[in-house]
Amino acid sequence: MQKLDGNVLAGPLSEVMTGDATSAHARCVHCGDVAVIAQAVVYADGSRFVARCRRCDSVLLTIVEAGDDVRLTMTGVTAFTMPV
Repeated sequence: MQKLDGNVLAGPLSEVMTGDATSAHARCVHCGDVAVIAQAVVYADGSRFVARCRRCDSVLLTIVEAGDDVRLTMTGVTAFTMPV
């Protein structure tokens, strides 16, 4: 998997959210760090993305693009705030 910053999630997140989701703030369930998604550490492999906390390296969210579907899980996020 290739290591990237959270800006790589702009495309996949735009499939399930309106606006720029990389500017949304997420709180890590493990360490409580709050940061914009663009600051997450992302590992990408084709159509699979794993976003990890910049502070504790826990998984924040995963995205899998499968054909016409996009599967988003946010089990490592306790709060997600997106500007309108």
